[in-house]
Parts: sequence; C-alpha cells; structure tokens
Amino acid sequence: MKANGRIMLAGRVALVLLCAAASAAVARADVKIKTRQTSQGQSTENATYIKGKRSRTEMSGGQMITIQECDLRRDIQMMPQAKAYTIRPYDTAETTATTTAAAARPGNVTKGGVVTSTVTTRDTGERKQMFGYTARHLITTIETKSSPDACTPLDSKMETDGWYIDAAFALDCDIERAGAYSVPQQRSGCQDRYETKTVGAARRGYALWEKMTSFDKDGKESFSMVNEVVELSQATLDASLFEVPADYREVKDFSGAALMAAAGDGDAATPHNAESGVSASVKSMANSPAAQPTAELGAKRPGVVRLGLASVKTGSVGEGLSAADLAAAVQNTLAEYLKSPSVELVQLEAKLPSQVDAEARQKECDFVVYANVSHKKGGGGGGFGGMFGKVMAPAVGQVGIGHTGSTAGNVAGQVATNAIVSAGTMSANVKQKDELTLDVRVQTPGSASPAADRQFKSKAKSAGEDIITPVVEQAAQMVLDAAKL
Repeated sequence: MKANGRIMLAGRVALVLLCAAASAAVARADVKIKTRQTSQGQSTENATYIKGKRSRTEMSGGQMITIQECDLRRDIQMMPQAKAYTIRPYDTAETTATTTAAAARPGNVTKGGVVTSTVTTRDTGERKQMFGYTARHLITTIETKSSPDACTPLDSKMETDGWYIDAAFALDCDIERAGAYSVPQQRSGCQDRYETKTVGAARRGYALWEKMTSFDKDGKESFSMVNEVVELSQATLDASLFEVPADYREVKDFSGAALMAAAGDGDAATPHNAESGVSASVKSMANSPAAQPTAELGAKRPGVVRLGLASVKTGSVGEGLSAADLAAAVQNTLAEYLKSPSVELVQLEAKLPSQVDAEARQKECDFVVYANVSHKKGGGGGGFGGMFGKVMAPAVGQVGIGHTGSTAGNVAGQVATNAIVSAGTMSANVKQKDELTLDVRVQTPGSASPAADRQFKSKAKSAGEDIITPVVEQAAQMVLDAAKL
C-alpha cells in the first residue's frame, strides 16, 4: 500500500510538473492578434504579432508597420511602399536632457495658467470570459480643464469603457514608450503648466474591447471609436518579422507632407541623403504594383453618385499647429457633411495626383473632391491643433491608456493623427482672429477642367470658436451642387 501511495504521489507530482511546463510553454508562445477599429460607420482591421519582448503591428493592410522593441527601448515605423523607416527611442535620461536644454533656449515667454488632467479609473466588478481569459470591466475618464488665466482654454472629457485581461504575452514597456510620444513645449510665447492627477488604482491589463468617447465643453459627444480584438491565437513567428529589412532606408519623418516634399526635392541622386532615398522611392511608387489601387467595391446602386475624397493637403500653418491634425479634422468633417442617401463616399488612398485620378477611375467614382487647407495665426497664443499632444500625452504617460491590442504610445502616436481629430476637438485651441482658408475642387476623373472650384474663408471672432465647420459646410454644399444632387 505504501509503495502504491508513493507511486500515486510521484504520478501526481509528475502531472503537476507537466502542467507547469505546459503553462510556461503557453506563456512563452508567440501570439497573433487581429483587431478591428470602428468609427463614423467605417471599420479597419490591424494585425499584431508578439514574440518575446517585441511586437509587430500592421495597419491599413500593411501600408504602415510599427515594430515595438522593448528590449532595445524603441519603436520602429516602416512604410513598405517607400521602403523607409523611422526610429523613435523611448524617453531616456539622454533625450530628456536634450529636450530640457532645447527648452531652455531664450525666447519671449509669457507665463500662463495651469491645465489639469484628472484621470479616474474604476473597476465595475463585472467579469466575463473572452478568448479563454477572465476579463475585467474598467471605465477610465480623463477630464481636462484649464485655469481662467491659461493661454489654452480647455474644458473636455474623454471616457474609455473597456474589458481587460492579465496576459503573459503583453509587453511591459508602456510607460517608457508613452514618454516618447509626449510633445515638448516650445519655450516661446504664452506657456501653461500641465498637471496630471490620478484617482483610483484599478489594474488595467491588456485590452480586448474598448470604446473611446470624447466630449466637448458642453458635455456633448464629439467623437467615439470602438477597438476590439476579433482573433487571438498562438503561432510560431519568424524573428525576421521584428526587424527592419536590409533594403529599407532610415528617414527622420515620413508623414504625408514630408513624403510629398521629398518626392519633389529633385535630390534623389544624393547618395548620403536619407530623405532623398525616400524621394526616389516615392517617385517610383507611381509605377510600382504595390501602389496600384486594389480595393474592390461593389457596383454602384442606381441613382447614387460615387464621390472619391482625396487626402486633404495643407498649405501654410501657424506656429504650434499640427498640419496632420488640421488635415484630419477637415477630412473627417467634410466626410460627415457629404453623407447622403444619394451619395456613396469613397476615401481615396493614393497620394500622388496622377494616382488619385487613376484610383478614382478604377473605383468608378463620378467625381473626385480635392481640398487644401491653410491656417494663419491671428491673436496671441500658439494657434490651434495641439490639444491632444499637449493634454493627452502627460495623462497617457501616467496611467498607460492604450487602445485594443496595443499600448499607450500607440494612442498618442496613432489615434491622435487618425479619426479622433475633429472640428470640435480642434476648436479648443482656436485664438481670436485666427484665419482658415479652404480651397476645394470637384473634378470628373480624367477631365482637364474642374466641375467646381472655390475658396472658402473663416475668421475667429473669439477664442474657442469652431472655424472649420462653417467653411466645410459651404464646401460640402458646393460639392453636392456640382454633382447635381
């Protein structure tokens, strides 16, 4: 009996050790995650791959790739079509010292007030099973208010309602990463002090489902977006997925404006100029198979006009203004105003003019809408457009607010330049006498002359005024008139 007992005990110990080994193997397993982002009735899907201390996120069908390297304390963003990449190191003592030194340079500085972000995280106590994990239901709010003497009048609220899990595969460098996405203030003009307060110590974890909603100063919803995991599985991943291909060139910036500027700089042959390498790549994109339109659309419904909306371009912008934010705000607002039962709106992905026209013809667009927006700073202050970077980045750095399947830095780096930017959020930083000019052209694909071409202007009579919506509304009416709708 004793012998049998010892055998049974040994068997149990072996079983426990086997289970522990299996659990460890699961914890170390590579993971593939597919996520879906939905806002304004439109959805996009991203794929994230995680291996050890690294992750790879492919956005917009692989047109943009972000590699997160926690082991090397940096992010790498790649643009496959241009075979270019940028490196964004996390906030370190060296970069902090550099930023501080730059900020200390003399300038005409006026002391402003205090902008306070209060971050409240609450665990509702609800639990449910998701993808084999027990998920917690948390609600996080970020309320931002400025003092009466602040240079930037802010009164906004953002709420994130989500379900989170404890996952061994989740990377652990979120806080350091968030610091890399903070936007340092320019030490000139009127300067506010930014403070972050945290309420609640609820443990977040990895997000499987989140709804992010922003509200204006009157408590009215101005934007919402849902991020959700639609697939979570184990997969054996090659280490090369998390490295930059040998034939890619490093550049400082590959925003849309920077790439277009590089495409026309006439210096593509300069061997030591990385930006010129991108110039050559961008110019060759027009004839590359990867650049050709691939999206398949169904046949147009009878009586419906299909409008192709090209990416909004920016002209001159005032000091402190984000050209990407301004373009996104105009594009999103214009898309909203063009919604109609008799209109089918298609977002055109091509950047080069010749390719925009080609994509529009391929997608059977009846008309293409081109827009160019410029901003001129009027009264004092730093113009408008930096609200998300100024307010959200400090708060993100404190609590690690992250979108589905990703981390805090992705929110500041990706969401801020995506659909979250609207006319309502931009108006928070508008100063008195700020001017906005919007040029809109409506053209039939392949036509040499436009069906309509007008310029619209607006000027802020007071701080905080929405100067985008009025011109966009007029422009949208012109577009519909030109399309005879």
